[in-house]
Formats: sequence, C-alpha cells, structure tokens
Amino acid sequence: MENNTYQVEVNKLIEVGNYIYKQLGHGCLDKVYKEVMELELELRNIPYLRKTKSNANRLDNSEEFVCYDKIVVELDTHSFLSEEQENTFMDSLKGGDLPVALLFNFGYKNLQYVKVGGHCILQ
Repeated sequence: MENNTYQVEVNKLIEVGNYIYKQLGHGCLDKVYKEVMELELELRNIPYLRKTKSNANRLDNSEEFVCYDKIVVELDTHSFLSEEQENTFMDSLKGGDLPVALLFNFGYKNLQYVKVGGHCILQ
C-alpha cells in the first residue's frame, strides 16, 4: 500500500502538468511555466505554497511549489532530463520533511516527469 501514498493528489498534479504542456508546448521560459502552474493550481483549488529554496550545488536559487502541504513540485525546462539532473533533484530532497516530490520537465518534445517518494520512482 505504501506505493499509493498520496496517489490521488499526485495524479491531480500530473494532470495539471499535462494540461500546461498541452497549452504551451515546449520552449517557453522557466518563469512562464511557473506562473501558469501557479494560475492552474489556484483555478483548480489545489492548496500550494510557492517558495524559493537555496541550493548549495547551484549558483542560483530555485523555486518550488509545495502542494497539499506534503508534495514538492519543481519545474524544469531542459531539452532532455538526464539521469544526473534526476539525481540532483533526488539529492535536494534528502533531509526534507515532505514524503513525495514531482519534477516536471517542460523543455522536451513531450512532458517528462519524475515522482519520488512512497518507495517508488516513476518516469
């Protein structure tokens, strides 16, 4: 049963990601996807907090959404999500209190996403 932890909420967030991708496609700026994500979360009454996090491995600060008080959602716009980027994402979650995280990549010709948590990684 552990694999289904927060599955309803995760499915709703994946639905939002797919909707955004269908509307915008790939190639927009990172900040555009983040603004549209925020709008969609509000329109769908999904509780969220948008916050800036500092990352010691990067020169810039990145933003993330915390949805339902328990799911971290990050957005990216790389031409392809590499294994190294996935590992960096997973490493950034270590020591955090939230049990599930999603990484959406809007930069590829299809929406890519990684789910981490509940003892599973999906792509």
